[in-house]
Amino acid sequence: MERRRFLTGTVAASACALAGLGGTAAAAGTDAGQTQKKYACKLTVLRRGFEKEYADKYRNGQGAPCPKFKDGQEFTITSQWALPPGFCEWAWGDIRTYIHDVFATGATTVGCCTDGFRPVFFKIERIDA
Repeated sequence: MERRRFLTGTVAASACALAGLGGTAAAAGTDAGQTQKKYACKLTVLRRGFEKEYADKYRNGQGAPCPKFKDGQEFTITSQWALPPGFCEWAWGDIRTYIHDVFATGATTVGCCTDGFRPVFFKIERIDA
């Protein structure tokens, strides 16, 4: 019974604390009528690599650069969570931490998928939406 009272009190205190956060925007100097600037992110395929030496040694010479992308191809995303149409799921999984960072900081960076035989390098930059 003590545990139930503790949990009930903790949940109620947490809810009150979260309700109090609603007013922090005004305290921080942002007007409720102001809108925050919206950003998007542009992903540019810089280069599709192909490691022929490793393909010859470990894949019996089979392989070619990644067929999913083309050099210079661009993708614009407005959500850091949604996979853009036509984008490789494996590459997205490899570079999404960079995407989150770019959305948050605005810094431009380069990320790469982790396919050791045919890596794809992406320029990741934040742009105005």
